[in-house]
Amino acid sequence: MSGDRLVVIGQAGKPFGIKGEIRIRPFTESFEAFERSAVLVFGEHRYKVLGLRFHKGAALASLEGIDTPEKARNLVGSLVRTYEENLPPKEEDEYYWFELMGMRVLTRDGRDLGVVAGIMETGANDVLEVQGDLGEILLPLIDDVVLEVNTQRNEMIVDPLEGLLPDA
Repeated sequence: MSGDRLVVIGQAGKPFGIKGEIRIRPFTESFEAFERSAVLVFGEHRYKVLGLRFHKGAALASLEGIDTPEKARNLVGSLVRTYEENLPPKEEDEYYWFELMGMRVLTRDGRDLGVVAGIMETGANDVLEVQGDLGEILLPLIDDVVLEVNTQRNEMIVDPLEGLLPDA
């Protein structure tokens, strides 16, 4: 993995206040990736971070060149990315969400369920949204269901609990 790779860590929301701060909805468990980022990328545009604070579960960023609510409004809806090196270190058997997105999902007997199209945070555990020939399948991201994740082969082996797969 190269350190200059950009990864999505949030999405720009509405401007905050009158000085051009932009509210960012984080796609991360902690704000550490934001705190470690001197530059954030909104869409295709890079901005130097002048200030960062946190308010009601959102990151509020002051960016170089964005000093009015009107300028900040142009960023609304943009995916916010940072360099991979700014992500907090992960433990063994932990994965960043971006590593799982697009991963092929197979049952332990080799049945292809599709690819990871999204991940939902539910509080108890994250849930994988798998899109394939059977439609959307929701799988809890727990050890009993996700048996193996292989980032080299870009696939995971799962053992869906009774009732999680549609009758085929």
